[in-house]
Parts: sequence; structure tokens; C-alpha cells
Amino acid sequence: MFKLLFRTGVLAAAVVVPMVFFSVSDIWAGAKKVVSSLTGTADTSEAATSTADILPVTSTTPLEGPEVRDFGEVFRFDVTTAWVMSRWARVSTGMAQLQLQGYRVPLVTGTSKDDLAGALTYYFGPEQRVRKITFNGTTGDATRLVQLLMTRYGFRRRVANDSGLFVYEAPHREGGVRSVLRIRPTAVVKANQPYQRFHLDLLLEQPEKG
Repeated sequence: MFKLLFRTGVLAAAVVVPMVFFSVSDIWAGAKKVVSSLTGTADTSEAATSTADILPVTSTTPLEGPEVRDFGEVFRFDVTTAWVMSRWARVSTGMAQLQLQGYRVPLVTGTSKDDLAGALTYYFGPEQRVRKITFNGTTGDATRLVQLLMTRYGFRRRVANDSGLFVYEAPHREGGVRSVLRIRPTAVVKANQPYQRFHLDLLLEQPEKG
């Protein structure tokens, strides 16, 4: 019961607002208004198959989805819209970009300091495959996420001119950067909020073939 109440509290404080807004600074404001905006329906007619398991949504499915033991369960490109709809009880579909359709969901991976809380968005192309994944939220320790990005997607640390900013990038084979993670301490680090010490802004592009 305590874990359920804790995850619900973290969701209300750090996840609900990013479901609609892109700015990190807006994460902590307007929670009640955004909750009411999540009642819209989403298209669930997608029938594409995937190697990802489809989980049934029930009345007891938490808004932030099932607990995530391995970040690789959600930061992956082999999912479908049907998988997204089946894993989360509420999905916001109003994040369309040029030739891409975004499906945004709240994410609270657990209750450890290195867990994540924020908004996760999958962007699908016309062929209904994930082209891009974004995450905007907070954590108490980004080491676990950084390790996944380095081992699975080839991220490397780049020293930034800003001493308060930590940057990890996945260079493109032909030059430039495809994916980037920016980590910045929160404006005020509070001892009683160990899960909100760092803001995370992740852009993860589909890896190059081969």
C-alpha cells in the first residue's frame, strides 16, 4: 500500500504536467487541470505486430503504467501503438510533428533514487515504426539511465561549457549528433525530495542500421 501511495504521489508531482507541456519548468504546475485533459480517447485500431509483449489494460492498471525493473523495457524501438495503448491507462496523442505522430505517457519506473519520473513520448513514422523517443522528467541519480544509453545506444560524455550541465551524446556516423541526454541539477535540491535532484531531457533517435 505504501509503495502504491508513493508512486501515485510522485506521479501527481512530477509526471502529469509533462503529459501536455514540453518545458521542464512546467513540470510542477497545473496538475489538476492536466488530469482533466487526459480523459480524451485515443485511436486503438493499430494492428501491427511487435516482439514486445502486449499487456492488457484493466481498471487496476496505474496511470503511470506497470513498474519498470529494466529501463530497456521502455527505451526501445520495437514497440507498436497497440503496445503503448495496452501498457498505460491514459495516452495523450496530441504531439504530432512533421511526418511523425507522438504518443505520450506518464512514467514512474519505481521508488529508488535512480528511478525516473516524467513524461515519455514515442514518435511513430508513416510505416508505424518508432522513429524517436523523448523523455522529460526527474531522478535522484541518473547513473542507471546513463549506463543503459552508453551500453545499448553508444552514448558518450561530452564536456559542456556550462559547469552545471552534464551532456551525453550518440554521434552520427556521418557527423553531427542524433541523440542527446541533458542532465541538470534542480534549482533547489531538498533533502526531503531525493527523487527530484536532477532534471532530465532525453532525445533518442532510432539507431543507425548495422
